[in-house]
Amino acid sequence: MLVSLSCRCLIKIPNSMELFTFIPYFLLLEREESDRNTLANANTEFIREVYELQRVEKDVTLVFFQLQYLSCKLVILREHYRTAQKEHLPCYAYIIGTLEYLKGLLDRCRFIHKSGSVIAPAGLPTTEGDPPVCWTAEVICLMELLYACHELKMFNGGEVTLGRVVEYVCHVLGVNVKNASSYYARMRRRKAGDRTYFIDRLREVLLKRMEDDDEGHRRRNR
Repeated sequence: MLVSLSCRCLIKIPNSMELFTFIPYFLLLEREESDRNTLANANTEFIREVYELQRVEKDVTLVFFQLQYLSCKLVILREHYRTAQKEHLPCYAYIIGTLEYLKGLLDRCRFIHKSGSVIAPAGLPTTEGDPPVCWTAEVICLMELLYACHELKMFNGGEVTLGRVVEYVCHVLGVNVKNASSYYARMRRRKAGDRTYFIDRLREVLLKRMEDDDEGHRRRNR
C-alpha cells in the first residue's frame, strides 16, 4: 500500500505563501481506483492553484522551490506505479501529464531567473523599451485571433477573462488596446463573408506554404 504523500505540513517561508503541502489532486493520484472524470476535475483545480501561485507570488525562487517540491512528490508516485507495473491506470497517465506540465513551468522559472525578469502571471511582463517581438499588423487582426482563441478556451483552460487575455498579450507584443470590444463591434459590422477576414487569410497563407513545400519536396525527389 502506498504511504500517503499528501499530509499537511506546517512549513512556512517568511513573507511568502504557505507551501503547497495538502493537495486533494495528489490524494486522488495515490488512489488506484480514481476515475478519469474525477481526476480531470481535480487536475483543472490543481492547475488553477498553480496559476494563482504564480500570479500572486513575485519571488521566482520561491515559486521554483514549490514547483520542484511538487515534482518530487509526483516522481515518487510515478515510480510507485512503475514498480507495481500499474502504468495502465488513469492516475498514472495524469501523473506523467502533470510532471510534464510542471517541467515546463520549472524551465520557465529558470529562464526568468537567468534573464532577471519577473514572473509573468504575477502582473504583466516588464521590459525596458520596446519588447523584442512586436505586433506590426493591424490591431483588429490580433483582436480577431484572441477572440477566437478565447472562445475555444485556449488560455488557462477557459478559466481566464477575455479582458485579461487581451491585456496580457497586448502588453507582451507592444500593442496599446484600451477597448477590445470596439474592435469586436467592427468585426461584426463586416459583410457576412468577411467577418473573419484575418483568420480566413491565415488559413489561406498556411495552406499555400504547405502546398509550396509539398511541391518542392516532390521536385527534389524526382
